[in-house]
Amino acid sequence: MNSSPEPLPADVPGAAPTSSPAEEAAPSPKQRKAKVSKAQTISARRRGDRARRAAKREGAARRHELQRQYKFRVKVVRRYRQVREQATEQRAIELTLARYQPTQPGHLPLCASSIRQWHRLAEHEGFAALRPQSTRPHTIHYHVPEVVVSVIFTLRTVLGWGGPRIAAELRARGIAQVSGQTVYDIFARLGLPVKLYALKGRAEGIAYQRYEKSRPNAQWHIDLKHATLSDGSKVYICILIDDYSRYALAAMAGGSATTAWVAQVAATAIQRCGRPAELVSDNGREFVAVWENSLTKFGQLLAAHGVVHRTSAPYYPQGNGKAEAFIQILTEELLTRRTFASLTELQAALDRYLTYYNNYRLHSAVGWQPPVTRYTGQALMITGLAGLLGLEPMAADAKWGHAYCDPPVEINARTASAARALVIWQEPMPTTA
Repeated sequence: MNSSPEPLPADVPGAAPTSSPAEEAAPSPKQRKAKVSKAQTISARRRGDRARRAAKREGAARRHELQRQYKFRVKVVRRYRQVREQATEQRAIELTLARYQPTQPGHLPLCASSIRQWHRLAEHEGFAALRPQSTRPHTIHYHVPEVVVSVIFTLRTVLGWGGPRIAAELRARGIAQVSGQTVYDIFARLGLPVKLYALKGRAEGIAYQRYEKSRPNAQWHIDLKHATLSDGSKVYICILIDDYSRYALAAMAGGSATTAWVAQVAATAIQRCGRPAELVSDNGREFVAVWENSLTKFGQLLAAHGVVHRTSAPYYPQGNGKAEAFIQILTEELLTRRTFASLTELQAALDRYLTYYNNYRLHSAVGWQPPVTRYTGQALMITGLAGLLGLEPMAADAKWGHAYCDPPVEINARTASAARALVIWQEPMPTTA
């Protein structure tokens, strides 16, 4: 009787490979490549051709200028030798200068020392020695160590910082003493793109009036930021900023921007950080009611706690500029560099970012110190790359130097009571009939 052959073990040569359940899963759907039109191809070729022609023209102009200088030097030396046979050395110099002294902007400069130097070169090495030589040194010794250059490159790539901020962080963390211009020079050497101009804002002919409160919790700023998850769904981020210290009191993500949700965020911040004297917002429907003599849930919360609600003028976002500035920082350093699959993942990233922003990131508006130092009066010790968002592997590697940072300061009723001029929130006493 014929029996079917038993399957060979997997480790026997010639045995058929077995597939795991993961390998038997359905293949991922194919994605079509982006189409490229003929016009795009021709346009790219034309741009490349124009760039090559421009480079050739620059090289030809450079060679023409060098040849012009060489011919001028040869003529000067020959004229000097011809006159020198019939006059003294000083007289020959004077006559040669009179002949080739520059009189127009395009003429080459000439002096007595150059004539003597060119004459000695031609006499000892021939006229070929009069060709202009490059003044670039054979070896360039950069004063900034390569380790520091690597750190600057990483900070620019990961966080997008500019020259003054990187210089201040390196100086405060004990990594290197460099200036902002040196950092920009390193950008140019590494080929990192730098915006060479700033867009000019619209000017109304009225000077901006800048102000800053004199103590923490004197004034808060609140605003909303729109964000998008990886599946395209729209979410909102409610942020709260202290005016005096730029301390980020809250950054909460939500699926809908309702006045009840905004009031809940503000109530949580008041319970944790204390009651502010004033709170500034724009005229959004989450903060301000449409009807006269009417309050939203948010307005009712502020009225219950005795907080003065101030609103910026319509069509004037600069009135809430400190909140707008924080939103711009949050967008550049976090939201545009990552994608988030869910609201929970976004909130976890926001919590982590607030710890970094408040405790370990220097703020230029408060004298290059962390916001927590100005908010609570407590200075944190930070050395090396410790505490920087996205640079945790480098901070843990001894190759990049010693890194240490104090734990973040937790803002609660105890730390708030020890801080300067903070008004602690208390549970309202029930009213008796």
